This record gives sequence, C-alpha cells and structure tokens, in this order.
Amino acid sequence: MDILIGTKNDYKADEMLYYLDGVEGINIHFLKDQSIVVDVLEDENTLEENAQKKAIEISKKTDFFVLASDGGVDIPALGEDWNFLKNQRIIGEKRNDVQKAEKLLKMMKGLKGEERKVVFHHALALAKTGKVLWSDQKITETGYIADELPDKNIPKSKWLSHIWYYPEFGKVFNKLDEFELEKVREQSKLLKKGLHKKVAELLAKY
Repeated sequence: MDILIGTKNDYKADEMLYYLDGVEGINIHFLKDQSIVVDVLEDENTLEENAQKKAIEISKKTDFFVLASDGGVDIPALGEDWNFLKNQRIIGEKRNDVQKAEKLLKMMKGLKGEERKVVFHHALALAKTGKVLWSDQKITETGYIADELPDKNIPKSKWLSHIWYYPEFGKVFNKLDEFELEKVREQSKLLKKGLHKKVAELLAKY
C-alpha cells in the first residue's frame, strides 16, 4: 500500500510520519519527490475540512493513497487578535522562523500564567482518487508560550515548537528528549489510533 505524504512542508511531513509510525505493509512517498503540481486554498470552516480538501485534490493527481493534514493553535487569551484557522497568515507567512517566533512573543507580551496557555488542534485526512476514505480532528497537545526564545537555533519550519513550553519539564518542545516527547504526545494517541485502524482496514481490502 503506497501512501503519499501530502505536503512539501518538512515539519508537517515529520508530523504525519509520526502518525504513520508503527504501521506495517505501507510504502511512504513524499510530495516533494513527485511531479505533482497542486495549489489548494485552505478556505474551509474547519481544519478537518481543509485537510480533506487537500487530500482530495492531491489524490486526483496520483494513484497513491494521500494523507494530508491541517493544524491550528488556539490561544484563548488573544481573543479576536487570533484565529486558529489562520495562524500563519496572522503571524506572516513570509517571515523567517525567528521573526515568526518573535512576532508571537510580542503579541503575548504582558500575558502571565494561564493566559499563556495554548492548545493544538490537528486534523488528518486520507483520500484516494478524489474520495475521502477517513478523516478526524482532535486536540493533540496543550502547553504554554514561553516568555522568550531559548535561542535562535530553530530547526527549519519548527518556530512554534521553539516557544511551545512545558512547565513540567522546564523546556520547549524542540528541546525535549524521547521520554519527554512520549509524555507530551499522550493526547495525540487517539488520532494516531484512528488512522492506524483505517489503514489496517484498507490493507485488508487492497
């Protein structure tokens, strides 16, 4: 069973690899290695609908199954200044990773304690030949925005993870070790379990 990771964003691709980790009997391919040209406007009303839309459009151009995603960070304390469906547009898509992190830190200036709480919503969709076979959306992580950048050595496209802080470890996401990563990803296991179940059904069918 061939599954195409439906993004050219390295961070998003890594996340989808995490959700496919442990599945046997699949061959994973990457959109950046394909000659597929597609530009999907993420203008739906939910993250799940955006993920579905991307999976549908990409799957029309390949014989592979396509896994697409969309994610959004909810920051309740920012109120109307923030929209978790439009995180990148609010921060500025053309800024580099350091500039993006610094922009959000500036927006959070003056907020303390629970006001800095953030929640990550993640949606996945699996499609083939223009038809959605499975999709789901869950809250997969909760944390806090750090008071400042720990440093400017940000892994490519992982600017938010560089200021996503876990008080219980005293670290941002990008600094966590394997044991700590497993702990903070507890919430993501329901989404991962759902995807694994669907892939197993498809493997039996195809």
